[in-house]
Amino acid sequence: MYKVLIIEDEVAAASALEKMLFILEPEFKICAKISSIFESLVFLKDTSVDIVFLDIQLADGDCFELLSKIPQINFSIIFITAYNNHAVKAFKFSAIDYILKPVDPDDLAKAIVKAKERINNRAQIEYFLSNRKKEVPRLTLNVLSETFYVDIEDIIRLEADTAYTKFILKNKIILVSKNMKYYEDLLSEYDFIRVHNSHLVAKNKIISKKLAHVVMSNGDEVPVSVRKRSLFKK
Repeated sequence: MYKVLIIEDEVAAASALEKMLFILEPEFKICAKISSIFESLVFLKDTSVDIVFLDIQLADGDCFELLSKIPQINFSIIFITAYNNHAVKAFKFSAIDYILKPVDPDDLAKAIVKAKERINNRAQIEYFLSNRKKEVPRLTLNVLSETFYVDIEDIIRLEADTAYTKFILKNKIILVSKNMKYYEDLLSEYDFIRVHNSHLVAKNKIISKKLAHVVMSNGDEVPVSVRKRSLFKK
């Protein structure tokens, strides 16, 4: 769910935008519709949002006056205006997009996609930075529109499936659209070994070893290629 603020002093325009957002993006939650600089500053002081749809000309000034009074802009901005002479100044505030009135739904949809991408990228960067501090970090797996954060210690094995990789965990299976080599490089320092062209296993999850296969902690039997059998010779 993305928290959204509409700052627009025309009631009809604010309502029309809210209706379009409701149709285009069900993951958006409209936190408020505000019409002035003063109200906006009061609201943003105590409430965090992800995206602000911002009219440039407001009843008590322009939006640049509002933005200049915010110590840290930690939300994505999409400007919506009847005038096209503010674009350069708008993008100095790292705007996602600049949409002219009357709002075209196609333009709005494209701006929404860009805003969500920036938010998701920012979230992943913040997660990566916090993840570095952990002794055994987690792995981020992106599957369509969903993101899984997986503890490395929960991974039993990986299995190649053409251009995809299947993660077999303690309590679920996740199919990711990256090849095995990518994850082999990432996991090599955590004692994962390639026992077969199609199989990468957590060494500490092996409970028994045979000549041609290993048995994993969940009972899976994983084949060991002829070239890799030397890994298990006593």
